[in-house]
Amino acid sequence: MVEVAQVGRVQTVLLVDDEEDILASLSDLLTSALDGVRVVTASSGREALGRLEAEEVDLIVTDYKMPGMNGFELLCEAAQRAPQVPRMLMTAFPDLDIALRAINEARIDNFFTKPLDPPKIVEVVGEVLSGRRAKAQRDRAMARTLSLLREKAD
Repeated sequence: MVEVAQVGRVQTVLLVDDEEDILASLSDLLTSALDGVRVVTASSGREALGRLEAEEVDLIVTDYKMPGMNGFELLCEAAQRAPQVPRMLMTAFPDLDIALRAINEARIDNFFTKPLDPPKIVEVVGEVLSGRRAKAQRDRAMARTLSLLREKAD
């Protein structure tokens, strides 16, 4: 098991795919392989945006091809609503244009092609979550230091 969480809250990964078997498989994979990670799922872009509004999310991983709102559209909207949350796109139909648009417009952090490589997904998700946790710890330490400096200046 890869340790992601240290001190603090459990990190949440939002998985989005219209195929329930993929959602279940990825959810099981991440929760069993990454310590301190909670997975929430959504089967559509609209449902995912609702989840994003309702709870704190540390990472969004979505499929590209879904009915209604596709994964690219979802990630663009998520980037507007929660720009600090890393975003990853999965697709069974790799296309350079989609990849470039996702990187440039939705500011994705990673692009996976199906069939998925489970060890690679665990590695990349674990690294992103660890980096996010480390940044949060640095931010808290900086805030404490600034607070102490302000107290001493007064």
